[in-house]
Amino acid sequence: MKFLKLLPIFLLLSFQGLAQPNGKDSSLVSRHRPGIFWFYTGFRPAKPGKLRKYDRLILDVTYNQLLSTGGGVKANPWRSFGCNVNTMWDVPLNNGNTFSLGIGFAYKYQKTGPKGLFFADSTNSFTHYFPDSSYSDYRKNTFGNHIIALPVELRFRTRKWEHFKVHLGGSIGYRLQTFQKLWPEKKHAEKYRDLPDQNRLVYGVHMRIGIRNWALFADYTLAPQFKSSKSDKISALAFGVSLSVF
Repeated sequence: MKFLKLLPIFLLLSFQGLAQPNGKDSSLVSRHRPGIFWFYTGFRPAKPGKLRKYDRLILDVTYNQLLSTGGGVKANPWRSFGCNVNTMWDVPLNNGNTFSLGIGFAYKYQKTGPKGLFFADSTNSFTHYFPDSSYSDYRKNTFGNHIIALPVELRFRTRKWEHFKVHLGGSIGYRLQTFQKLWPEKKHAEKYRDLPDQNRLVYGVHMRIGIRNWALFADYTLAPQFKSSKSDKISALAFGVSLSVF
């Protein structure tokens, strides 16, 4: 993915914000926009006393896992990475902006490499997961989702630019597409989007905990992957690293 190729550049540039320009007081560093648009306030430094806004563009790199009622779904870890892009409004709820509300829009790319396949039943009305079934016929396979969502979160942080932060939130969204991609032996990839009972409604909870523009991230999708009562109960768990670039 192009995003993953560009990630090292984002990570390298973000470290620029660790320095204090010209030895100035650390409480004023945010006026000089260190890192990748961190604390960006326009073409001029922020006015003294103006509340800083935080975490308005957040990139998550995630490791994804499918969970079922019988436990986790075995997967190839190297094919189970995804990403999220979050654009957020930071709404201060107190004078120091140590407590705020985050509201925004997110795109989620969830991908796993299960060691098994999803099949529709003979009536094409519900979906079953068969571990390792017919897997020998394929070199590899992936399963994933494209999702858009509206996240809302409560944000707690300490004062000054090198703050410690905790975000607790949830989201509700729409599953644009569920896909299963297979690579048969000596053939090109085949992509399937026709599983019969895809659950379009997506909702879940998430958390970030970190320092300044870095955080650890976890997201649990409460909504089942398939909506039929006869389908296997599959949900998604994601955890990884977040980088706030704006």
